[in-house]
Amino acid sequence: MELEPYLSAVSADLDRATSLADDATKQTVGRLASSLEPALRLAMTQLLSDAAAHLSRDLGDAVVTVRIEGRDPVLQVQHHEAAALEPTVVLPVLEPEDDDGTARVTVRLPENLKRRAEDLAQRADQSLNSWIVQAIRRAGQVSTPSASTHRSSRRITGWA
Repeated sequence: MELEPYLSAVSADLDRATSLADDATKQTVGRLASSLEPALRLAMTQLLSDAAAHLSRDLGDAVVTVRIEGRDPVLQVQHHEAAALEPTVVLPVLEPEDDDGTARVTVRLPENLKRRAEDLAQRADQSLNSWIVQAIRRAGQVSTPSASTHRSSRRITGWA
């Protein structure tokens, strides 16, 4: 979705709002408008992301996602079987570990993956939620070769 028409509309509104102002004010507003463009793009992308999450929740058999191509967001709809989307898991906030606060996160898992995770949690004598939290913490502590980078004085090399 191209954001440029919306950004141009905001800029045009600012031009109209300052049409009776002196030249210095008009130039200041013009510079301010151009410096706010990245923040406006981010806010519009967040709006699209929030709308996609609401649509996904209401659709049931489809997931709407937002990804960025270049500087513009792209909406994508992926259709799934409704049965694969039903199970949800609640996870507490992971960072920092000594924080007493928690956040609720809904995770949609395929039914067979959920059963496998429940079996592993039961073998570890943990709730599914606790087992998933521990699995994520362990995954965050593992360093992988894909994250390694060699730095020199001139450039950064490596792979991701």
